[in-house]
Amino acid sequence: LESTDNNNIIPVMSHIDAPSPTKRYRGGFSSSICASLFEDPHRRKDCCSLACCGVLAGDRSRYLLTNQLPPPLWRRLLVYIALPAGLYVADRIVMRNIREEVIVEECHDAFPDDGSGPFLGAFNSSKIHDDQSLYQDVENASIAHVVLSFSFYLVTLFLLIRAAANRFKFRNQVIAHLKQKSLEESGLNESDDIHTIIEANALLHKNDTRQATKICGFYRSPDDIINHSVQSDDDNILSTDEQNSGDLCTCLWSALSKMFCGICCGCWCQCFGMCATAQEEREIAALVPQEKLLIDYITFQPYKEYFHSQHLLRTEKNGNLIAHIRALSALSSQLMKMSIIFLAALTLYACTNIDHHFTLPNMVLVFATLFQSFFILYFVHWNWHRFDLSLDTVIKCFASGFVFSTSTAIVVEILVSFVVYFVTGLLGVIALVFEVGNLDMSDPQTFIPALIRENAWLGVLAMFLNAFVVAATTEELSKYFGWFMVETPESLDEKDLNDMMEGADYIPSDMDQTGSTEVDPLISPNSRHSTVLYQRGLNSKGVGITVGMVSTALGFSCCENLKYVFSSTDLSTELITLLARSIFPVHALAAALQSIRVCQRDLEGDTNMGLGRVLIPALLLHGCFDFFLMVAPVIISVRHAGDIVGGGDDSTYIDRYNTYLGACDTYNAVDDGIWKPKGNRNENVDEVDTMISGISFGLSTLSVIIGCIYYFVQSRKQKQRLDLLESDNRSNII
Repeated sequence: LESTDNNNIIPVMSHIDAPSPTKRYRGGFSSSICASLFEDPHRRKDCCSLACCGVLAGDRSRYLLTNQLPPPLWRRLLVYIALPAGLYVADRIVMRNIREEVIVEECHDAFPDDGSGPFLGAFNSSKIHDDQSLYQDVENASIAHVVLSFSFYLVTLFLLIRAAANRFKFRNQVIAHLKQKSLEESGLNESDDIHTIIEANALLHKNDTRQATKICGFYRSPDDIINHSVQSDDDNILSTDEQNSGDLCTCLWSALSKMFCGICCGCWCQCFGMCATAQEEREIAALVPQEKLLIDYITFQPYKEYFHSQHLLRTEKNGNLIAHIRALSALSSQLMKMSIIFLAALTLYACTNIDHHFTLPNMVLVFATLFQSFFILYFVHWNWHRFDLSLDTVIKCFASGFVFSTSTAIVVEILVSFVVYFVTGLLGVIALVFEVGNLDMSDPQTFIPALIRENAWLGVLAMFLNAFVVAATTEELSKYFGWFMVETPESLDEKDLNDMMEGADYIPSDMDQTGSTEVDPLISPNSRHSTVLYQRGLNSKGVGITVGMVSTALGFSCCENLKYVFSSTDLSTELITLLARSIFPVHALAAALQSIRVCQRDLEGDTNMGLGRVLIPALLLHGCFDFFLMVAPVIISVRHAGDIVGGGDDSTYIDRYNTYLGACDTYNAVDDGIWKPKGNRNENVDEVDTMISGISFGLSTLSVIIGCIYYFVQSRKQKQRLDLLESDNRSNII
């Protein structure tokens, strides 16, 4: 470590044997900021650096290091979520009104009240858009759209810059603590002017630190020189063989991460400081006592304040719902209260009829969507396995799936979709080059349908990639990490759990901030001050893993169902969508399939069970279910390729007429007494399309049935293995 004076070099670790040459990591980091992210199956907190761009992880690290509490949750939700989300939603409403104004005008022009007017020519023309000044409402709405859009981007940019500044400030605090610990361990005292040396070192890493904590930065690769930094406890340098080992999924992740970490001009691409946040959490573990790390996110409540009461409910087989609610942690209690308040506010908003697209019937659909997830969760957890996993953990897992898994999946799906569209588009261009010479281009009426039919495989490939890559892989990974990042007392091993509770009497879970307590009368008084050995059977742990992963999946599917249900403005369509998505709980079943192999890895000790092997059964189920549903419209579209180029027979004309009329009728822009739907197309064609759709639905149903059979068979086999393993463990103890 050097001070600003080149002649004053202090050998910080001179009393220790010279370390072997390693990489010195810039920015004051004690190890690679991209190391071990998701690679260690026991490091749950690394995943939290991705959720909400690492905000919660950064808050926790800041609290552990400086005891600084973040702003109240309501204020953060108001500033960081409600404000930008309100501006965005308002802008979407304005844009929707603009679109409706234009569509209504087009519909009036296409289907006038006198019964005349060629509808096809009106919809194919752009005369409605030539002079928007004729529609004052549209012009005023356009001005509002510009103002709201600008405000949204300005507020979002300001919040991102502010967050980056806070990350940079905290990074310097971490550097100071790391260097101070290094100096103190080296035997330096106050006369050595420690603070001057720390400040000089912070200036040395200033630019690299800023790059690592920026909204988007390029962090230089490490230098191959001796590392004099403090190494965190879990920062082990892997050998080349260990780095290259792993299953297919692990190798793919390693290849993808290396594309962004080192190959890009010798830099590591950083977004929102997420890698730096993950590394800081590892460094914090070396700076604070172990028992201080065992706290919840957001509320920072220690586990031992509420776990004992939850454990007593399990050991005493207390099935009283009120007792389980009273034993909740402060975080779960806040989540429940916030959900109730939000639903109440949303109900009041629906009753006001401010937005005619969201009224009281729509709010009933919201409750119906929530009921579908809670109904499954009631049986999976409360009715069958309430004593294998606490209600507190179930609430946290459900919230993680609803918020973190869904938001992560949306962002990743958008990015992956661009790659899929690029690949399929490139293949389409190549196919077009090869096919053009073999087709007659003189007549578009025959050329375009022939080109579509010759390249039908391209549409099938696109649906395959969408089903297995964009949807299945992204969503199953998001659900897995959504469960994986939820760390609770029940996720600790028994040794850590007993060490945490050693010497601790019963501490009521409803301790308020002033320190006063209220004894829960529903918990047995004979157990309140007893010394308990916290131990669970392997099968109970396995069921807890399954229930936790299914709870996360149900939270994810609940949010996804809400998104799909309200993607339409028609109430009947929303209801049909909800019913269709409620028939098969694919997300919950896929999570249960994941849990089988997670139990093999964590409980049976199968070291070969990597992330890829954990996900494969769920990927096959989810991918097949989506693919069979997606490919049917492609096949039907190829059959009717001639309809795309216009003209054609009367059936084509009737189809277009009915399509446009139905769209205009949705906006109440046509006179139902004058304009009526015309007859359907040839019945034979409809029968073929119906048969294709039926086969597609049948194959999707079959994939779900096979998935259910596979789960029940594997679950029973695993239960037998865990029973045998537990019996062997008891025999060894005896």
